[in-house]
Formats: sequence, structure tokens, C-alpha cells
Amino acid sequence: MANFPVIPALNDYESTKAYLCGIKIRGVRLGIDRMRLLAAALGHPERRYPCIHVAGTNGKGSVAAMLESIFRAAGWRTGLYTSPHLVRLGERMQVDRVAMTDDEIVAYARELQGHADTLAAHDIEDHPSFFEFMTGAAFLHFARKNIDIALVEVGLGGRFDATNIVEPEIAVITSIGLDHCELLGDTLAKIAFEKAGIIKPGRPVVVGRMPAEAFAEIERVAAERGAPLWSVEREFGP
Repeated sequence: MANFPVIPALNDYESTKAYLCGIKIRGVRLGIDRMRLLAAALGHPERRYPCIHVAGTNGKGSVAAMLESIFRAAGWRTGLYTSPHLVRLGERMQVDRVAMTDDEIVAYARELQGHADTLAAHDIEDHPSFFEFMTGAAFLHFARKNIDIALVEVGLGGRFDATNIVEPEIAVITSIGLDHCELLGDTLAKIAFEKAGIIKPGRPVVVGRMPAEAFAEIERVAAERGAPLWSVEREFGP
């Protein structure tokens, strides 16, 4: 891999976006080891509040948004992390449904780039990806805003997604279909296994309607990890 370019002077949103997009074009880099290193450098902000982790082929962004609305209506201070954004990068990280501002994006990029440089100086492969930059900024932002709960949407898959460093109160898998087969596998069972990677030992998991082949794999993983499983279809019918 070629060395990452020296960061330009990040004086405004446009130069910051250009730098981050320069990292993004290097492509998807699945794996959570780099994210663990970045989180450690940041003091593990993701451990300072409870979260609900949401994966799935379709519906994960909608479920995360609906959960955020429910908690906020109940008086909780919420953090919502979703992807991709439509117009501005800050849409990905919201506190009480207020997106991170352009100035905050610039400030977090400056701060995280220093840590990225340090990690890359040891091993260039440890330089955070674009999504890891965004995830680190979101977790740090949520901690500094003293949120009560984070609703975190998986970016891609689950097992090797950067968000999978969290220890959620509840894992949610909304649906399973054939998506990103070149990365996640070419069968429903293989894809379900990757999504089930967000299930943590002893932590509850809720699953939506899905093909029997996919559900059987998630049920197997949950049982293996001692994670109580609730199926929407079993609870409420088809």
C-alpha cells in the first residue's frame, strides 16, 4: 500500500472533506483491529454510554432512527450513528437529532488525524479508513455530549465492521438478503453469519423476519454465545 499523504491544512470543511474522501477512495478495509487501536488511542469513548447495535440487509437505518425517536421522546439524550450521508458528513453523527456541524467535523478530523499519523508511523496498515475516522469521531462526539444511549447502525456486514467494537445492551438484526456477496458470502447462511457477528456473549438479540436458512444460522450463533434471542415473527406472527 502506498503511504498516506501528508494532511493538508484543515482550515475549513471543504479541505477536510477532500482529505477524508482521499482516504475513502482507497476502498473498503474490513476488520476491527485498526478500529480497536484507534479507540484505545481515543480513550475508548464507546465504553462511556450504553448502545443498541443494529445490523441487517435492509431496514437497519430505519430501525436505528425509530429507536432514537422513541428514546428521545422518553427524555433520553440520544446519539445516532448512521451511514451513508446524503449531503453533509455531519448527518452521520447526530445528538438529539442535531447533526454534527461542519466546524465540528473539521475539529474532529484534526484531532483524529494526529492519532492516525501515530498509528501509521508504526505500521501503515494501521492507518484508519474513512469509515473508521467517522466512527471514531462519532463515538468521541457522543461521549463529549454526555449522551444517555447510542443507536449505532452497522456500516457493512457486522463481524468485521468498525462499529463492532461496541458491547451493546441489545443487538438487532433486521433482515437478511443477498447483499455485498463479494465480501460477505454467496449464500443467506454465510451472510447471516457475518451479520450475527454483532451478537455478544450473554447480550440479547432481536431479529426481524427473514428466510429460514438465515434465521437458523443466527439462532445457532446466539445459542453458541449464550445470547437470549427474540424473533419478531415468533412473538407477533408472520
